[in-house]
Formats: sequence, structure tokens, C-alpha cells
Amino acid sequence: MVDSSAPPQKPWAGRFSNPIAGRRFVLGDIHGCFRTLRRMVEDVLELVEGDTLYLLGDYIDRGPDSKGVLDYLMQLYVQTDISIQPLLGNHEKMMLNAVARGEDSWQFWYGNGGWATLQQFGAKKPTDIPQDYITFLSMLPTILTTDDYVFVHAGLHFGVADPVNDTPGFFRLWDRDYKVVPEMIGNRTLVVGHTMTDIHTIRNSLATHHIKLDNGCFDKGHVGFGSLVALDLDSRKIIEVRNCE
Repeated sequence: MVDSSAPPQKPWAGRFSNPIAGRRFVLGDIHGCFRTLRRMVEDVLELVEGDTLYLLGDYIDRGPDSKGVLDYLMQLYVQTDISIQPLLGNHEKMMLNAVARGEDSWQFWYGNGGWATLQQFGAKKPTDIPQDYITFLSMLPTILTTDDYVFVHAGLHFGVADPVNDTPGFFRLWDRDYKVVPEMIGNRTLVVGHTMTDIHTIRNSLATHHIKLDNGCFDKGHVGFGSLVALDLDSRKIIEVRNCE
């Protein structure tokens, strides 16, 4: 499907907000699991022209090939007619902060998996990461909506009048408060990643207005975890691919 040796060619601006008709899926946290991501997209979902894939963020850190994940996602956009709709996650935000704010912010990212990611880029410091990756991540929104779903990496703040528009960016990236008031988001379903959730709880969440999709793909050593999880947005069925790194 994708020629991973070909560099991205298209600009990113304005490309992440126009889904097209076709099947719709949303994918939970990937965390550097490139081979598992590729199996999900090409062998399981078999995405084709006209399909839309939403992604909940946290593409990097903890897994073995964060650079490979970013290369693949960027090239899915460049080389295919699949509508790729990625959100920013808190791990991407830590990387961006490490690049923009200097050494004072490096240790926070390193302590959350950033040191291994840096090595996967063959970089000595965050500012050595090629600019195309920084540009790509800087363009990503922290929230996306459809008529029936709201997508955000971590959560929404239901203590404000309009959670969709007024939730602070930090809350969208870091929240672990599981409160959801469907009436405040137009009776849509909130879909999040961020917090590792066992597969049984993920399945149970399908019957609610708060679906959680982070199964800790990198953590294949614990029962109930270690899968990359997607949701078919029209059938509300989950699709699991076990970590194959």
C-alpha cells in the first residue's frame, strides 16, 4: 500500500479536516508499534480510497519504532486517497515542547519514553529531529467531531458551558476524569485514548457514550493488554490486532 522509502511530498496545512464518504474507523494509541499498525491498516481494516481513519494520538514513545509510525502515517496521506484524520496526543506535545522550549523540558519527555524515541530518530537532542516531523505534528488538532462522535486524546471538561469548544488544550491531552455528560456534547459519543484500559472494559464501553481505545499496544506482557484497537464507527464493533513487534 505504502512505499516506506519515499519521502513525504505534500504540505500538511489544511489536510486534516475534510473526511470523505466511505467506511469510518478510529484507532487507539499506537506508541511506536509500527509493524502492528501496518498489519491493522493493510491486512485487517484493508483501507481503500474513500475510507476515513481517525487517530487518537500518542503515535510515539514506549514502542520500538516511533519514527516508523510517523513515516507511515505521513505517507498514508501522501500516497493514498484514504482520509487520514490524526489528533495530537500528549506524547507528541511533549516532543514538540522539548524541541521548542530547550533543555529544561527535555527530561520530562525523556522520562515518558522520549529518550528511546530520540534514539530511533538517530538524533542526539530533540532539536536534531527533522523539521518535517515537527511541522506535521504541529498541525494536528486536539479535537475532531462528526455528527455522531467527538474524538479527543484524553477527555473533555464537563465543568464548562461548551465542552467541545471550551475545554482547555491541556485537559484534552492529559485528562483522566471519566465523567461524560452526553447532553452537553449533542448526545454524541466521546471516543478517547490516553489511559491504558483492559480489553474487557473497552468492550463494555461500546454500550456507553464514552468509548476508550487505548489497550497499551506496547505492553504485550500483561493479560488483557497488548493490542492495537480500532473501532468501526458505523457498526460500533472493535477490531483488535495483537502486538506483533
